Amino acid sequence: MKPNVVMYSTIIDSLCKDKLITRALDLYSEMVVRGIYPDIFTYSSLMYGLCIMGQLNEAINLLNAMILKNVDPDVYTFSTLVDAFFKEGRVKEAKSLLAVMIKGGVKPDVVMYNSLMDGYCLVNEVSKGKHLFSTMPQMGVTPDVQSYTIMINGYCKLKMMDEAMHLFKEMHHENMIPDSVTY
Repeated sequence: MKPNVVMYSTIIDSLCKDKLITRALDLYSEMVVRGIYPDIFTYSSLMYGLCIMGQLNEAINLLNAMILKNVDPDVYTFSTLVDAFFKEGRVKEAKSLLAVMIKGGVKPDVVMYNSLMDGYCLVNEVSKGKHLFSTMPQMGVTPDVQSYTIMINGYCKLKMMDEAMHLFKEMHHENMIPDSVTY
């Protein structure tokens, strides 16, 4: 069987999840040399691997290379990068990526909103997270259990127990079942 983009991408994704980014990048290079063109899944997997290894600048370089090769990033690609930048405390870059995403016509989904809210909570900007949480329905995005959990967690870290309890009650009112992370 001749290797194709699906075979390469599946292995690359697995290597990235196992934090074997050097091997994944080697396989990516081999793929390109063989004339097999990476797709969105290949690029997103590599960016995820680079991000979890703290190689954010390399991930951005890969994003730029991907765009130059006319492979459009999707909301998952952007969510991965935004989440990584927030976790590194690089809020300005995270916001810039969000602006690029929206300008490119990619609509934020619940995963992106959760990444943003979690990021704001990580840098103690819970009010910005709450603003996003509040605007989700107006943007056609329904908060999920993780959305509530992120905000409850953010409030608890800042000892804002009344706000946390309010959201917990709202969660029940919305017929959402808290998961083990919520508790």
